[in-house]
Amino acid sequence: KNLTRTCLEEAPVLAPFITANPDTLSNRYFEVLLRWNDRTLGFGEAAFIPTDVAMVVDEGLKQHVIDYSKDEELFFQRFMTAYQKLVDSTATSMYRY
Repeated sequence: KNLTRTCLEEAPVLAPFITANPDTLSNRYFEVLLRWNDRTLGFGEAAFIPTDVAMVVDEGLKQHVIDYSKDEELFFQRFMTAYQKLVDSTATSMYRY
């Protein structure tokens, strides 16, 4: 089986993608993803799709997950920069803010 097939077939289907506080931006996603990778996550606590899993399987990406899980301010800074680039590259009006 490939990774995608395994993740889709063996993931707990009814589990939430996000755990507590889905409306709050935090680094909790990265903490939970690392717990999943360490196999210390409780059953039904969260479910991840193959692109989530890839971030802890790939060593280069995993380092970002580790960094963001340990430093919420770093995550906020990088998120803000990336989001601003996205908005600036797709906005069509000078009155977008």
